[in-house]
Formats: sequence, C-alpha cells, structure tokens
Amino acid sequence: MSRPNTFVHLHTLDLRVHDSPSLHLAHAPSSDLSSKITHFLPVYIFDPRQLDLSRLPNAPSVPAPRKESSVGGSHDGDLPPNPNYRDGRQKTRASPRSRVAGFHRTSPHRLAFLLEAVFGLRESYRQSGGDMLIGYGRPEIILPSLLDSLGSTSDIAGVWAQTEIAVEEANVLSSLRQALGNKHNNIELHTNDSKTMIPMKHLPFDPKDTPDVYTTFRKQVEGLGLGMGGGMLVEPLKTASWDEGNQAIKVSVEGRDLKPFPDLPNPEVGQGQGGWLGPKDDANSIEGMYTALSAPLFDSPPIGGRSSAANSPSSLPARHPHTAVPFGGSESSGLARLDDYVGRPNSDSGRWLGGSKARTYKSTRNGLLGHGFSTKFASFLSLGTLSAREAGWRVGLMLESSLGRNKEVWNNVYWILFELLWRDFFQYTTFKYSLSAFSSLFDPLGFSDQISTYPANERPKGDWRTPNWDDPDDRARRWCEGRTGVPFIDACMRELRETGYMSNRGRQNVASFLTKDLYVDWRVGAEFFEMHLIDYDTCSNWGNWQYQAGVGNDPRSSRQFNTIKQANDYDPHGEYVRTWLPELKDVPSELVQFPWHRWSRLHSGGSIMMDQEVVRATEGASEGGAAIEGEAEAEAKEEDEDMAEAEAEAVEEATEGMGSDGREGEAGAAGEIWKKGEEGEGGEEGEKG
Repeated sequence: MSRPNTFVHLHTLDLRVHDSPSLHLAHAPSSDLSSKITHFLPVYIFDPRQLDLSRLPNAPSVPAPRKESSVGGSHDGDLPPNPNYRDGRQKTRASPRSRVAGFHRTSPHRLAFLLEAVFGLRESYRQSGGDMLIGYGRPEIILPSLLDSLGSTSDIAGVWAQTEIAVEEANVLSSLRQALGNKHNNIELHTNDSKTMIPMKHLPFDPKDTPDVYTTFRKQVEGLGLGMGGGMLVEPLKTASWDEGNQAIKVSVEGRDLKPFPDLPNPEVGQGQGGWLGPKDDANSIEGMYTALSAPLFDSPPIGGRSSAANSPSSLPARHPHTAVPFGGSESSGLARLDDYVGRPNSDSGRWLGGSKARTYKSTRNGLLGHGFSTKFASFLSLGTLSAREAGWRVGLMLESSLGRNKEVWNNVYWILFELLWRDFFQYTTFKYSLSAFSSLFDPLGFSDQISTYPANERPKGDWRTPNWDDPDDRARRWCEGRTGVPFIDACMRELRETGYMSNRGRQNVASFLTKDLYVDWRVGAEFFEMHLIDYDTCSNWGNWQYQAGVGNDPRSSRQFNTIKQANDYDPHGEYVRTWLPELKDVPSELVQFPWHRWSRLHSGGSIMMDQEVVRATEGASEGGAAIEGEAEAEAKEEDEDMAEAEAEAVEEATEGMGSDGREGEAGAAGEIWKKGEEGEGGEEGEKG
C-alpha cells in the first residue's frame, strides 16, 4: 500500500476556505498536484511575538520589546540573520509589547475577534469532513518538529502559506523556510499571492516601482479596465459553498469534497517551545483560549483603560450597544456582511438581490453612528476571513448588473472599489519600501526618508514629543484616555476603547490632532491603534499614520485638520459626541463641539481637561474657518476635482448607451480603508488600522 501524501497549509492572515489557492491546488481536477495528494492538513499557530502566551502550558518565553528609533533592520537576539531574506537580515516580531510606547499589541476586543476567526475556521473544516490543527509557539520551531513526526507515516508534499507583505510577517515565513530547508527531509515552503484585490503579477508595473502617489497608482491600475475578467478585477477561486440561509460554509472545489485530515502521531515539542491543542486542553475552545491569552491584558491594564464590556478573562467581551461593528470575526460573518451590504445576483433570474446600502455608499461613508454607513469590510479583510478579490468581484458584478445603469448608483458603488484600491496601494507601497536594508514602515521619518524627490522643506522637524506616561496630564496620555477636552476627539477615542472601532472620519481627525496639534510621535498613535482596532492591518495602519503625520509617501506635511470645523460638519447636532461623552448631554448643540467656553459653569468637576495651547489653536481655527487647514485644504480641493473628473469619465464610459432604469433590489446592509480619500484628507481601510 502506498504511503499517504499530505498537503500542509499554514494559515496566517488568510483565515478562510473561500478563494483559497491552497485548497484549489490540492483538490481541483485542473491541478496537476491534486491527484498526488491524499490528505489535507491546515494549521494555525499563535505566535509569542504577537500575543503573550505565558498562561499556556509549556509556554514559549516572551521576549522584551526592543526600544529603538528604527526597528526595520533589527533582528531578535536569539535568532541568526537569515541570508535568504531580501536584505540578509532577520527582522522578526520582537514582542507582544509595542516598541515605542510599550502597549499590548492586542486588546480584549481585538483578541476576541481573532479567536472567533480562528475557531470559526476550524469549525468550517470540521463541517467539511476535516479538521484544523491549532498550536502555539514560534512557527519556525514547532511546525518543523511536527512535520518530522508526521514524516514517519506520511510523505509531505510541502508547506503552503499566503505571501505576507509586511516586514514582520514576511520574516516569520522566511525563518520557517530556512528551518524547513535545514531539516533532513528538506521540505519546501511555497507561498501564494492571495492577499490583495489586484494580484501582484497583474499590476501594470513592477511592484518595486509602485507609484508614490495614490492617484497615479489608481489610474494605472484602472487602465487595465473595469470589466469582469481580463480587467483589473480577478475572479475569486471557487473553493467553498456558502449557505447564506444557514450562515454556513463548506469546502467544495469543482465538485470535490475536502480531503481527509491525516492521522497525526503525538508530536514532540521542546521544553518552553509551546504546544499543540488536544481535545482535553482547556485552551481548545474560544472561551478557554481567551481566558489564557487575555489574562496578561487584565493583569496590566493599558493606558486609556479597558472597554467597560471587557470585565474579566473568564468571558469574552460583550458588544457595546452603540458599536458600529456588531459582527463576529468568523468567515461566515464576513460573507454575511458582503451579502448584506453589496447583495448578490439571483442564480435563477439574474436579478440583483439586496445592496441598498452599497447604492448610497459614497454619500454615507463619512457617517459616525450605526453599522450601515460604510462597508466595515476591513474587519474581515485584515484577518483574511473575507477575500479582497471576493469583495472586489462582487462589487464589479453589481456594477455590471442592471443597477449599474443608473449613474447615481454606479457612482456610489464604484467608490467601494476606489477604497479597496487604497488598501492595495498601501500593501504595495509597503512591499516597495521593504526591499531596502531598513524598511521605513516603522521609522520615525517614514517612507519620506527613502523618497529622493520628497521636498526637504515638507518634512516635519522630527523632534516629536516623547510621552511621560507617569504624568496624568501628559498630552499623549490624555489623547489615549479621551481627555483632551476637544469633544469630537475624546468621543472618537472612547469609541475606540469601548468597541475596537473608530470611523474613517474619526481616525483622520485624531491622527491629525495627535501629530499636528500636540506634536506627539506618530508611532505612539499607530501602536495605540494596533492595540485596539479589530480591523488592524499593518500596511494600512502604519501607512496611513505616516500619511497624516507628513512623513509618508505623499509630501504634504502641511495637511492639518480643523477639528472643530470637522466636528461641526460631520456631527452638527452633537449626536455622536453625546453618545460617547454622556457628561455633555446637557450642553446646547451650538456649544457641544467646543464646550470650554462655558465649561466652568456647566461642569465644575472638570472631568474633561483642556490644554490651553490646544484651546488657542482650536478657537483660532474655529473663528478663522479654514485657518488651520490652509494650503492643505486647497490641495485637497484640487485633488478632489481631479478624482471627480476621473470618476465622471469612468461612469460615462461604463453607462454609455444604457438607460437610467436601475431597478431596486431588496434590502441590504456593512470599515473602511483609512487613507486620504475623496476630500484629500483620508479615507477608508481596506481600513486604516
């Protein structure tokens, strides 16, 4: 009898079974490899450089964070430099604490969302007749040991994983590749390109030549054409069947079921190197793993405090009644959100079902309250529970449907693609600037330090204020705690703490406020967002923070938000501010965005503090209209006109010869890709986090 041949897939930020290159390769009749594969082994590993695993049995050591101004070219002290990496350096994740501010790199809300994704994926495999192995430790240490044990009873076709672009994630795969190559069986690590909406090989330019300006990037990519198939949109791989009614997903590849899970011998794991979850382990469930991984978060509360919904390690945090993301983190939740927001074609009639919210997306995307004003796809894109290609393809289908004949509908729906392209832009920008010896993604001077054409006079001085966390009145601390005294800023920060989410409009304003008004090191803000955002994406988060701080790949460091003007424009009656700052419930609407004019009379307790320098800056801006925004607002207007012109051309081309009888579909309902958007001020994430 011939030996089994096992296909191993290491899940990283691709926690799904739909649009899976690995499942397709191992199962599709059209795949040359498929006929040789007998078993499919999916694996997920919690990494101690990302999460504090100290409460788990045989826990790996938790390294201390490296305190450096530039972390891109550093390597862990206990791991040798890797000659196979792009620049010959080993730049792995150093610690579950951030490097600059020492924050936890996750929060209860973000942790719960991750666990829902991981254990939801395992359940999908089990419902498909297989299983998924979950472990904890360094992948480059415990996975080769597992494969050594498996190799005694099965051939191993290889290990596959999604290509990761961000430096730290890419280095984990680099270390794993080296470790596998050093084993006697010399197992090969293969990576697949499944992270972005536009595959790397389909770009109209070499990725290392990615344009530094989004508009240039967008125009070149859209030059491929917006049509379905053969254009910029790539049809996702059909590797799963989705039962919308039962909210269930099962592996199905061209009519073939999931191949069986292999029989695994008890793998040996070295002392202090981690382990693999077994049926009797306390951590072998969402609740058990949450208890183990959240305990360190409760032992050491973060600056700004925890969400009131996160009460103890013994139970997952409840969802706040005012949260804008009332969703679970699983793949099923992501696909349900896509159906709810964009809708889908009826397989029999071809009529478009749902999608009412997508039809008004551009006009509602700057909202602040509720879950329907924007897609919220970023929460799922960040963990890969929703494929960017699946989302882009569905939007493209909607544009090609009869609904797309209505120019107003086309205009709104097209803007979702516009935002998904922003996500790709930051992914490929990060790739471009990670090719050098020192990736500037985490550097205080950002990408600007690597752009030869970046005007020297546009760069910030670089003398960012360093927080003093022991001082309760420290500016950075008050920003984290939502105690700046600027209601709109404080409301945004409290929403982030309580729910793990902040709107695109809020993210732009709090980032501008921290870096331009308070002049605090922008990396403090990026790390704070990393800790809290359930939609945290390395490239989008750090790229957008650079952008707002004036050290990114768009040389407009003068861009500064007039926070009071923004608050009055987007929350004119103070509904959002009062939701998150109930202490302002009695302040009149005309004063709610700047209550310090009457603060002593209304709130003698002084529960919100106001820095006098900020008072002068914001009052001056309020009286002077666009005084703070100045030149940046003019530049934003110019770019907005350019975007509008390009959009009008696209709409005209797409709807040429069509009527305007876009039919109404059935109800639909849900983020963002935080970046400089239609107003030149910032936008959505495929969201910034």
